Amino acid sequence: MKRFYFIYLLCLVTTLASAQTESQFWVGVDGSYWQNSVKSGNDFGIEKEFYSSIRPMIGLKVSDKWDVGIMTSINSYEEAYNSFSYTVGNPIFDGDGNVIGTNTRTDIYDVSVDNNLFGVGLFARRHIPLGKKTSINLSPYAIRESGDSGSLNIFYPFGFFDPCVNCLSITPGPLQIPIEEENWRFGVDAAFAYQAGEWIKLEIRANLLELRRQNLSSAEDFASILPFPDPISSVAQSYLGSYTDFGSAIRRQGIRFGLVLSPF
Repeated sequence: MKRFYFIYLLCLVTTLASAQTESQFWVGVDGSYWQNSVKSGNDFGIEKEFYSSIRPMIGLKVSDKWDVGIMTSINSYEEAYNSFSYTVGNPIFDGDGNVIGTNTRTDIYDVSVDNNLFGVGLFARRHIPLGKKTSINLSPYAIRESGDSGSLNIFYPFGFFDPCVNCLSITPGPLQIPIEEENWRFGVDAAFAYQAGEWIKLEIRANLLELRRQNLSSAEDFASILPFPDPISSVAQSYLGSYTDFGSAIRRQGIRFGLVLSPF
């Protein structure tokens, strides 16, 4: 949060200083928040996903139609990943100690990833007037985000536990493996803008297309963290690595509400 306040004050001071010299600088911010329940096959699995973000930005008007600028991104999220199953087989013995069969049990493990990310990027903005006070804005951008306070969460299944006299609880929280994350995002936002005042503009923004290159890594030794035998350890490690996705980011980021100030 200290970085956010510093950037916000820097943008504000720059804008006010620019206003005194009739500069073409402006300052803006947008944000979003959403959450939804997750239908889980695990009684103690992930209950909801969420995403919250705020993006301060400062822009320069280079023509009647185009702006360029710098933006930052501060966001926090938890996202459900594909669950995995693990089957355990226990031998069945007869009265003489001979194996007469196998009793198997399959447990479902829910998985999620959460993190707090900070990013810096560049953008351009194309203004398309619709009327005296309304316009459509298209904003191509490129941004790099990173965060090292995340975790890969593995949720214990209900069938994994057996009550015991000395247990204080048989429903602990998820096993959390510390992770680091780096994202490169390239895309185009579209916004409907309304000129609410001489120097105040309101926007509703959504992402049209985005290419995201995501990398998840961990410096921890899984064998020392996971209280499970293989192959569960290797399954957990399989959630790390690099991923690429392309398409609209509305599902991940939601609809954004923005404010643009141009006090000059």
